[in-house]
Amino acid sequence: MAELVDAHGSGPCKINLMGVRLPLPAPDKQGILTKNLIGGEIMAKIKKYFYLLPLILFLFASIDSINITGNNYFNTSYATGTIDKSIKSDVSSKILLDYTNEKIKKNFEDVITEHEIIKILNKKGVNKYSTLSFPFSRKNRKLHIYFIKIFQPDGNVYNVNLNGLKTVTAPFNTEAPIFSNQLLKTIRLPELTDGSVINYKFKTTTVKPYMKDSFFTEDYFGGLSPLKKSVYRLTIPENVYYKYVEYGFNKKPSITENSGDMTLIWQTWNRKKIMPEQMGPSESFIVPHVTVSSIKSWNKVAAWYAGLTNDIIKPGRNLKYFIKKLIRSKKTKLQKTRVIYNFVAKKIRYVGYEFGIDGYKPSNVNSVFKNRFGDCKDHATLFASMLSMIGVKAYPVLIPTTEIPDMNPKLPTPFVFDHEITAIKLKNGKFMFADTTSNVTTFGDLPPMDQGRNVLIIINGKGVIAKTPIFPPKKNRIDMREYAALSYNGSIRSKITFVYAGAYDMYKRYLYSSESAQKKKNGILKKILNISPNAELSGFSFKNGNSLTKPFIEKISFSAKEYAGKKGNIMLVRLPIRTMTTLAKVTALNHRKYSLKFGYNFSEKNTIYLKFPKGYKPVFIPKDINIKNIAGSFKTYYVVKKNTVVFNSYFSTNGYEIPPENYLMVKRLFNKTIKTLSRQVLIFHNDRLTTKR
Repeated sequence: MAELVDAHGSGPCKINLMGVRLPLPAPDKQGILTKNLIGGEIMAKIKKYFYLLPLILFLFASIDSINITGNNYFNTSYATGTIDKSIKSDVSSKILLDYTNEKIKKNFEDVITEHEIIKILNKKGVNKYSTLSFPFSRKNRKLHIYFIKIFQPDGNVYNVNLNGLKTVTAPFNTEAPIFSNQLLKTIRLPELTDGSVINYKFKTTTVKPYMKDSFFTEDYFGGLSPLKKSVYRLTIPENVYYKYVEYGFNKKPSITENSGDMTLIWQTWNRKKIMPEQMGPSESFIVPHVTVSSIKSWNKVAAWYAGLTNDIIKPGRNLKYFIKKLIRSKKTKLQKTRVIYNFVAKKIRYVGYEFGIDGYKPSNVNSVFKNRFGDCKDHATLFASMLSMIGVKAYPVLIPTTEIPDMNPKLPTPFVFDHEITAIKLKNGKFMFADTTSNVTTFGDLPPMDQGRNVLIIINGKGVIAKTPIFPPKKNRIDMREYAALSYNGSIRSKITFVYAGAYDMYKRYLYSSESAQKKKNGILKKILNISPNAELSGFSFKNGNSLTKPFIEKISFSAKEYAGKKGNIMLVRLPIRTMTTLAKVTALNHRKYSLKFGYNFSEKNTIYLKFPKGYKPVFIPKDINIKNIAGSFKTYYVVKKNTVVFNSYFSTNGYEIPPENYLMVKRLFNKTIKTLSRQVLIFHNDRLTTKR
């Protein structure tokens, strides 16, 4: 049956607009509190996406008191308080206090003061917080650490010597080479033990907003961790426009006015750990949070971004000459567009530079062309610039990938975007979207992480809100055709051809270009051993691995002794098809709180020609199956032609996102599919009562 692919990747970029809330030691808050940049870690997401594909490839402390008065945030009762019995044993820590005090000044300087008190519950928590890392940059984000204290269960208090802080560069991700001016202040906490309480306070100051006279910010109230109390205090000059949207909770802020400022305070108390579900929404979707922005319209966001690109999109002489040479043999605009897309996707290597404004501003298209590298902004801008030379209208598209919450059309802000792609205007006025940062995605397709997202198309300095398509199941499919022959002695020989499309095509191209020959072979062996433990590989081949115009094709041949069971003139044969037990892992839960998210719709068609020996005839063939519900469909049927049994199956599911109320329907569909495919046993009878070899 089909193999599932993780929908979280295939394109590249992430920017940091206002800074990170908590230092990196708190993974529960870490990722979701980093504001997005257009040009950072999308390639890392692509790699993560493809590494996770096989998982889905068809499957895939009761605290006494809190005192917050002025600066007296900490009460030593934390260190001796008992742990709430409602906290599950897998919880490694509990946030006793998460206090964020953010002030937007009249010049839009953004000052964020964080005070965190965290109780360590077990060894896992010790490992998690053994090192604290605080992000900053020398150019526009200043850092000041007030104190770090450790309260031990025995009553001892350690004041961590801040002279031990070391300045290091942000970790370099080899999967997505990003060069940035972000630095980290790090320090180890060897004194931590079970029952310790960490108490620290720090401040970051963003001295110059990249979008003039504007601010946009958010808070995630402690992330996934169980918490005693979380406070988000935001102060804004009273004459500054603002709008906020709350996600996952309905607690309205208290609002006060004082000395020309307006202060909004959100609070939440006594929250249990938020538990993500397998193949469910990521952390940033399920953690309650609030987003605030002073930007009145999407046109303002579009005008700001357009102003960053006006002087860098015009192709120079060398680029113009190259374009003419590249399209020389192409007749139609479609052919010319495709060859330009293939060039940018295959020949412009992904490298990101995020120094100051370069985290938002694309590089000059002529430099990107000359150097043959750039990030997603550079890819999209170069592609649009080259298309302009052949009379095709193309525009930059700011997009939030599926790992972060979708853009809310009612709240204009640039930090909801972590990626940039391209929109091509068609004759009918509609847009076709293209993502050249995925060098395994064919023109006309989109990586799953780009599908079904609200986007902002920048057209002549104006913003147009649109939605990227979600492709139907037939777009992401595997077509399998197998020719198998049984011998009188029960052995089998088989030749299988797989043709991949959509997400599966991308995945296979990625493996083809990134895996060693031995790993490729091991993958093939795993497939045939899934059919029969006695299988011996005869040969295999790949076709179109480097092509962006033809589907990826995989061919396998194998044999297996004693495949069929024989007794007298009876032969029992299990259909030579891969089993589907991994599919059950996806629906292991009895019910779900959150949606089941494959991130794309998918299908698989199998056709197996099973030739049986002369003298035998089929006396039992499993009955045909035809199942259809809101989650998808599955059907099988047999046809007998002379000495060949032909098995056909088709599986299809609307798996982009399955809401909890439809979960039982998909569970039934998947379970029925697994059982049906694992029970395809045929019985043949030989009337001659002799065994020929």
